[in-house]
Amino acid sequence: MTSGSTRRDTIADAAIDVFIRYGFRKTSMDDLARAADISRQGLYLHFKTKDELFVAAVDRMVTGVCAATGAAFARDDLDPPGRILAAFEACQGPSVGAAVHGNFEELLNTAATLRCSLAERIERGLVDGVEQVLADSGVADRWRTAGLSARDLAEHLHATSFGLKHKLSSVDEYRNGMQTAVTIVFAGGEALTRE
Repeated sequence: MTSGSTRRDTIADAAIDVFIRYGFRKTSMDDLARAADISRQGLYLHFKTKDELFVAAVDRMVTGVCAATGAAFARDDLDPPGRILAAFEACQGPSVGAAVHGNFEELLNTAATLRCSLAERIERGLVDGVEQVLADSGVADRWRTAGLSARDLAEHLHATSFGLKHKLSSVDEYRNGMQTAVTIVFAGGEALTRE
């Protein structure tokens, strides 16, 4: 990795908090330069426009969330429900309650306008990982009699997570809600096999 790309990454990382705090429209290049501890002219050497820096910041954020989610799925110290819960928390936990903050909607709209892959990459990795854990653990097999696949269950858990993260204001509340949803999926599959 070259020092130029490392400096760009550092600037993009610093920009994430600024965009979250002020929103896209109210954030100036001066704000972004201050956060990155660089001059405005130096900032322009790395990013020609605020749009370009926003796209880089979103990419850094998405890459970080995807890495944390993947690491949670790979934890061998947790059982399958624990890995799923850890992955949801790693993926969705940082944005729990974000919808109540005024800048959230604007940032999502800006990301869509600039064609950033904000949600798509994160959601795909999360749902794919949950599907794999459910299939590998045998839970999905127990739900087949109800006509549900591992993908159906994974997408349902994702939809539950999406609703909880926008409804609740704390990570603890989110964790408790997801614990209930994951328990239902694991216990429900067991109940079906006993009938």
